[in-house]
Amino acid sequence: MRPARFEQFLKSLLEQAGVAKEVQTAREVGDDRHPYGLAVTYSTGARVLLQIVATSAEGDKFDQTEQIIEGDAPAPVEAPEPFDGGQVRLELVDQHIAALVLNSGNREVASAEAFSTREAPGAVHYGVKIIYHDTSRVYVYVVKALPAGRDWSGGADFDVPAAV
Repeated sequence: MRPARFEQFLKSLLEQAGVAKEVQTAREVGDDRHPYGLAVTYSTGARVLLQIVATSAEGDKFDQTEQIIEGDAPAPVEAPEPFDGGQVRLELVDQHIAALVLNSGNREVASAEAFSTREAPGAVHYGVKIIYHDTSRVYVYVVKALPAGRDWSGGADFDVPAAV
């Protein structure tokens, strides 16, 4: 799945989940550094900026129509709420996103993994890797996490607290 289509897919899933007060594209909130991404404002007022990047399916050419390949949809999993003790917890955000994708019934999706559940954490602590039956991959990175009332300016990308 190409990133532009995934951005709209994830936006719809987040809106339908009922835990976000608002979901906007990164462009809509003035972020021109990330071509694809979403800004999620949760009901607590906390905000999370998600960057979406992808690797193409083998042989995929972006100047041609996307070839959609389907297989078995993943088995449903429990979707944790992203809140704990009145705060948005980032390890629950990535697990929630992974569960939304897995539970969507989308037959293009082969698997999804929340970074916070990995045995050996990588450089990016919070995010999701989605693998598709066509061999493409989409990565959703938590770039920023802000408490209620803070704007996107300032702060380093990927330097996010555990909770906001």
